[in-house]
Amino acid sequence: MSELKGIPESMLIPLAAKARETLSDMPIIDDPLSVKIIKEIDDLLLDTYVDWLSQLGISIRTEILDEIVINFINHANHPFIINIGCGLDTRLSRLKLNKIPWIDIDVPESINLRKRFFNETYFYKMINKSMFDYSWIDDVKRNVHFKEDSEILIIFEGVLMYFEKEEVEAVNKEIARSFNQHHLVIASEFCSKFMTKHTNNHPSVSKLSSKPLFKFGYNNVVELKDILPENWKVVKEYNYFDRYSHRWRYLKWFKYIVYLKNRFNNKIVIIKNT
Repeated sequence: MSELKGIPESMLIPLAAKARETLSDMPIIDDPLSVKIIKEIDDLLLDTYVDWLSQLGISIRTEILDEIVINFINHANHPFIINIGCGLDTRLSRLKLNKIPWIDIDVPESINLRKRFFNETYFYKMINKSMFDYSWIDDVKRNVHFKEDSEILIIFEGVLMYFEKEEVEAVNKEIARSFNQHHLVIASEFCSKFMTKHTNNHPSVSKLSSKPLFKFGYNNVVELKDILPENWKVVKEYNYFDRYSHRWRYLKWFKYIVYLKNRFNNKIVIIKNT
């Protein structure tokens, strides 16, 4: 099933995972909008696209990024948030950030679909461009809320692992150059090198008819220095194994073995310019 009612299946995994978690007995997240969208499409998607492992990982990822966004807003005088590769993300609604300047960016196909469920506002805008079409940066700078003293948070959620190392490095370099006068925080999700070699074993991604591949990941955070501009510094790393041990079943023991912890789960890294 490559497409359902015009929605590419790759956009449905995180949506279905958050909806399924919300409907569970003791949910990590509460995302009624994801539930609403899934029900508008097809309830059967809750079981078609999501296994327990993906549901847990995406829920933890969502919780971590929610915390990062709230913390950023609480400490920024003039917050400005850019979400690259947004898909059908519902964070803006879930966190009720109606008066925070926020831009969602994705390829035209995704944004066109997104507009079936989301409306732009004075503070919220969508840009239908690839992250490699750097004219999106000009669009951002023309935004009415973008100022010289804007403090910027850029989110890469479930995106960078699908691109080659050189492509990720190029995007980082362009962002660093374009926003070098701003306080910049990057929240990026990465998979491990191990997972780039075993996408066909991923419980949800492997089921997609498009057969996307994970292309870039790291095992040790020091490896990221190869893709970061000189003035960017990793300030924190979150590993999903560190949360909700009781939900990881037999995998819960991996967090005590560094070799396995670094290779069998995704991480979110916080990067700042200096």
